[in-house]
Amino acid sequence: LYWLLSDEGGGGGSGGDSGFGAAIASGKLKEGKTYYLFASEIELFPKNPENDPWDGDDSAPDVRYRILWQGNEVFESDKKEDSLIADWSGLSVEFDWTDLVGKSLSPDKVIKAARVRYEKGGRVALEVEDVDLASDDEVGRIELDLGKLRVGRNEFAYEKNALSAVRRIVLRALPVDSGVKDLVALMQ
Repeated sequence: LYWLLSDEGGGGGSGGDSGFGAAIASGKLKEGKTYYLFASEIELFPKNPENDPWDGDDSAPDVRYRILWQGNEVFESDKKEDSLIADWSGLSVEFDWTDLVGKSLSPDKVIKAARVRYEKGGRVALEVEDVDLASDDEVGRIELDLGKLRVGRNEFAYEKNALSAVRRIVLRALPVDSGVKDLVALMQ
């Protein structure tokens, strides 16, 4: 996938050097700039918030999360089945190999993440749930101050309580105006 999306593979997407190196060096999100935001990993405690097994058959939960920004759901992940440590890459390419001939892939087609703009005092919420046949069970809701995020990998650890069984979240923030090659490198 990296070869296909990079300049070497001919699918360079949004083209060339976008000044991404400067964004990495500065670290913090820049006010007024738009970012891709996704959870690359969510770890849950071995028991649900009520200290019961996740599922009746003693299997691990089927994990899905949503990102809410400005009170609106802006992203919903795929479900990861039977997992206490669920992971997502942020990249997803669904195509027939014949689609590759003479075509390039744009970031909007391959990046599976929320788009949020950082403004001072801005926040996002992650709602994590255990997806079940009968009804989905809430695992926890985490609110994050966008001002505490840095470009790239951000890791947060949490204590279990009666409302949340989320142990750890790894969140990635990536500038949307970066070249596909840079985005692929940071999502690995």
